[in-house]
Amino acid sequence: MRYPEEGNPICFLDIKIESERVGRIVVELYKSIVPITVENFRALCTGEKGVGRLGKPLHYKGCKIHKVVNIFMIQTGDFINNDGTSGESIYGQTFNDENFELPHTEGVLSMANAGANSNNSQFIITTVVSSHLDGTNVVFGRVLRGLGIVKEIEKLETDAYGKPIKTCIIDDCGEISPGESWGFEDNDITNDDLPPWPDDWNYSDITKKEILENKIANIKLAGNTLYSQNDFIHSVRKYKKARRYIDYMLTATDLKFEFDKDKFNHIYLLCLLNSAAVYIKLGDFKEANILCNEALKRDPNNCKAFYRRGQAQIGLKNYEDGLEDLKKALTLYPNNKLISQEYEKALMIQRQYR
Repeated sequence: MRYPEEGNPICFLDIKIESERVGRIVVELYKSIVPITVENFRALCTGEKGVGRLGKPLHYKGCKIHKVVNIFMIQTGDFINNDGTSGESIYGQTFNDENFELPHTEGVLSMANAGANSNNSQFIITTVVSSHLDGTNVVFGRVLRGLGIVKEIEKLETDAYGKPIKTCIIDDCGEISPGESWGFEDNDITNDDLPPWPDDWNYSDITKKEILENKIANIKLAGNTLYSQNDFIHSVRKYKKARRYIDYMLTATDLKFEFDKDKFNHIYLLCLLNSAAVYIKLGDFKEANILCNEALKRDPNNCKAFYRRGQAQIGLKNYEDGLEDLKKALTLYPNNKLISQEYEKALMIQRQYR
């Protein structure tokens, strides 16, 4: 768990991928080492400088993350063209390199540039040690919370130039005052108040297994709540989050108690099945099929997994495989009307297709 040095500014970047709110990145800025660079970033987070010389607000809010490289970094800050071809600092179009004192370790913020002394508003966040940038790019901060979000972004599918296929933006940004909450925990209509990624959760004060189990169960229940509100995008995000937390806790070595692994594995299975149902609703049959396959590895006779994989296969126009899965589901629950109706519907679709 990372904590800031006294006197260093703290800023935040709230990230959205398409319509999905993925969470908050909280960063510490090294004011005593690179004050000029830090002030540029801080002011661009708050937007306090107004409109720049190029006619655009000097503000990161709404700015696209225009480039990602897996196992390296994410890049953003071009609020002029949103494609990496421009940018503007609070000092003018560019400003000089301040110093190269800080190394490019995992999770640092560093100025992007087009050569010596060409800093503007663009910056990167590293996801691994990137020593090849030492001496050429100015490091000015580090991620305190939300590195999991950065690593989620770096894995986005891209075009040949590293531009994410899905639109990824800084939805909001600003400075956090001393004593103010960092606000990196989920905060929505549900009872889930844990951070999006378990690395940011300080669970050292949890002394009873029931508290831990309830916290994890609440994430899954949050997914159910959002599903009932037809918020499918964020419901499936909760199911993913629950699985992340379970994976994390199953390998944690610093817990003060034993917990019920079978209960966690059952919640994990339910999250796989619920996620598959969401993806079927969203028309992403490929992802639904993948999740059902994983569910069947965990429970080879799971009726819901066969039923939903059958739906996914029909959606993918793999009619023979889909009918086979639905037939297996009917074998497990022969009197289930829902499965019978789906099977008959699939037969009709297959006949029409032929």
